[in-house]
Amino acid sequence: MSESLASLSETLSRIAEQGLVLDAGHLSRRTGIPVEHVQTLLGGGEIAGEDVDARIRERLQFLCRRRLAEGGKTYQDKEAVAALVKDLASSVGVSNVWARQLVDGGKTPSMKHGHELTRYFGVPDGFLTETPAAALNRTLQSHLRSEPWADSDDPLAELKSRFGLVDIARRGEPLSRDEVARMAGLLADILEKSMEADS
Repeated sequence: MSESLASLSETLSRIAEQGLVLDAGHLSRRTGIPVEHVQTLLGGGEIAGEDVDARIRERLQFLCRRRLAEGGKTYQDKEAVAALVKDLASSVGVSNVWARQLVDGGKTPSMKHGHELTRYFGVPDGFLTETPAAALNRTLQSHLRSEPWADSDDPLAELKSRFGLVDIARRGEPLSRDEVARMAGLLADILEKSMEADS
């Protein structure tokens, strides 16, 4: 087992212990890894025979699609793609022709340009090159650190104890500690009203 798969396996064990629910589609959108590969990794499998250059080009296209989507655009919008190419060329220091080939997935960036591209898109160094297992592990580790139960003062712990709840499962984006505390307050109000209605 590779080091990145072993690390991912440890992270998945921690997630299972905490009862967190994972959404393969959400993780795919965060990592740039195809959904079917995320599902394979979450199931303990490996991604075999992956070409590093193809991975870099796919991740770069993922970042381009995401940048276009932020403005409500797609690859079909020629003006939006042309604007992205021009901005990318200027920011990374390459010609418009070269930038267009990067955006279209026809060229693999050099290490120097890869670093500039990660800065341009605001993603961690190594985003373009890391293995799917390492990319998924990084994202899950970030998710674990942002979860309220990663710390000892879980705002939901008192709620669980007070109402005899075994666990509280939720889906979606990670919440801040303040958001979790507000959610705990709302749940407490709902549970109290429900108990009063039953009595």
